[in-house]
Amino acid sequence: MYDLMEGVRVIEVAEHTFVPAAGVVLADWGADVIKIERTVGGGDPARNMLILQRPGQTRNEYFEVANRGKRSVALDLTQDAGREQLYRLVEEADVFTTNLRTSARRKMKIEPEDLMVRNPRLIYARGTGYGMQGPMAEHGGFDYPSSWCRSGSGFAQTPESGPPPQQPGSVGDLTGGATLAGAISAALFRRERTGKGAVVDHALYLMGAYIMTQSLTGASLSGAKPGEPITLRRGGGGHPLVRLYRTKDDRWLSLCFLQDRWFADLARRLGREDLLADERFVDEPAKMANADALVEELQSAFETKTLAQWNEILFTMEGVWAPLLNPAEVIHDQQALESGIITRVSAGDGDYLAASTPGQFDESPIGELRASPGYGEHTDEVMSELGLSADQIARLRGDSVLL
Repeated sequence: MYDLMEGVRVIEVAEHTFVPAAGVVLADWGADVIKIERTVGGGDPARNMLILQRPGQTRNEYFEVANRGKRSVALDLTQDAGREQLYRLVEEADVFTTNLRTSARRKMKIEPEDLMVRNPRLIYARGTGYGMQGPMAEHGGFDYPSSWCRSGSGFAQTPESGPPPQQPGSVGDLTGGATLAGAISAALFRRERTGKGAVVDHALYLMGAYIMTQSLTGASLSGAKPGEPITLRRGGGGHPLVRLYRTKDDRWLSLCFLQDRWFADLARRLGREDLLADERFVDEPAKMANADALVEELQSAFETKTLAQWNEILFTMEGVWAPLLNPAEVIHDQQALESGIITRVSAGDGDYLAASTPGQFDESPIGELRASPGYGEHTDEVMSELGLSADQIARLRGDSVLL
């Protein structure tokens, strides 16, 4: 991990992926992130999402990605004695993060006014489904409905016929977590200048809307009204040099030629120099006017070789392109490994590979990372750091305050 947040302590009362993902970023940057988990039901519900795991898999990737590098304390915040231990942790902390619903935050007395009176320098970071104002302010949210579907992303991916595709991963959760970590860092920077704490809010709907902001801005600039038909560029149409092509072995590659001058190099590598003399494709307007014909010509060329063969032929091509890799290929991709995009995580039951969190510092790889903690693994350790004796810890455990 990096040392940028060394000495920063984060107390996390959050579950699932969105806000916990922010904790992973801060932990990767060197912060001490203490995850507070409920004492009933096995802790964070994401630990037990076995439906998402493959048979025989020892770790849940959804929990792992959102909780790597943290310490875990099992503490009952519905009891006064449990909240008192939390308050003591907050008094010595720099950051507090949560994504519990408003009703739960109020019941547990962990709203900003409850915690910042004890630590005015605290950075209080809160993640919600739909923001803190408006008719849905107290509604719960999850990534796919709140960030993907409501923001327009799902609409943009829907084909002309057939149902919308499922989201490829926790896009809103993970980008939301990373951007929340950035916002927390900005608040910490201001605190270093002024000594002033801050309340930081983020929402899945906000993250989804930001991802779609080009289309949303376009709708506004064009004067589009709700209920009117609206057309967005979808996967199969648009520019013939900005689209997907199928290879001989039924794999896919993506061309993203935003400059027409790259076409000549492509044509030569395809063995189709004749396309350069074809009046239908002589310049950008001609290519767009004859888009279907150019797509047909390019597709007929790409389907003559396998993706592996095209990887070799196109590797040094001027234009921007990429193969559509599957997850197993990504974690063994030479570029991803040598650049530190994929890195090794140490785990007691076997190391594994994962994507690094966004951002690299001091021209160095991130270094060794630790896997997610066991449920309540660090309860005694953290309580001891608060000054509790072994007898006091045992009494709290006997009262079911600790697990």
